[in-house]
Amino acid sequence: MQRPSHSRLHVRDAHDAHIVFEAVRQGLLRPVTRRLNEVERSMYITSGAIFVWEESDDDLGLKRWTDGRVWSQSRMREPYLFYDEKLPSDDTRTSDHASRSSGNFRFVDGIARSGPISPALSHYDRSEHHPLGLVKQAYSAWVLENLEAKPRKWHLTAYFTYADLHQIPTIDQDPVLRGVTVPAGIYRSGKARTRNSDAGLRASPPSSPPPYARGPTVPNVPNPASGSRMADSSTELPSLQWR
Repeated sequence: MQRPSHSRLHVRDAHDAHIVFEAVRQGLLRPVTRRLNEVERSMYITSGAIFVWEESDDDLGLKRWTDGRVWSQSRMREPYLFYDEKLPSDDTRTSDHASRSSGNFRFVDGIARSGPISPALSHYDRSEHHPLGLVKQAYSAWVLENLEAKPRKWHLTAYFTYADLHQIPTIDQDPVLRGVTVPAGIYRSGKARTRNSDAGLRASPPSSPPPYARGPTVPNVPNPASGSRMADSSTELPSLQWR
């Protein structure tokens, strides 16, 4: 039985997604290794569910995510893609209905989601017809094992409804995930890349700075973002094959 990697979680930004990926890498969460069947879809594709899966061309792997539902075209709300479920009532909803529902869910930007506007709330505010059904939220990242290994592409697919969003826990409210530290340099956004365009993702030594005729030599300054959380680049990442 394929279950969600997490049954009840809202991811707000790329760092949240990377924490979920790292939890999968550490074995704290389980990935999905095949397509969900009809029973699993009806049971587990619900508001709050998150699925992590690895893109693979293998016959038994996942080339793309399917859930048996009808969705709108994708909308980019950095760093996520959002899809609105198409409901039978969508074709008959009037402009009055849309205007009456326009302010229903603004409470989602509450204490747990304070700070800059979340991509989910931005999607709601910018949608011509505010979604009433499920919303699908998608993110992908290349996983860089080491200098020589071929990058692998991991995906996160999440579902929520705006009526439920304010009740879905976030990373900082999860007793396991809030303690996960993401090593620097392992996950890079997979946006706008294909499986055949990963050559540029291979890590390479920094090039020497161009010579200058005048001026003092500028010392190398360590990147503060790397900090003490820099992971050993030779660390082997597990394949997403759960036993």
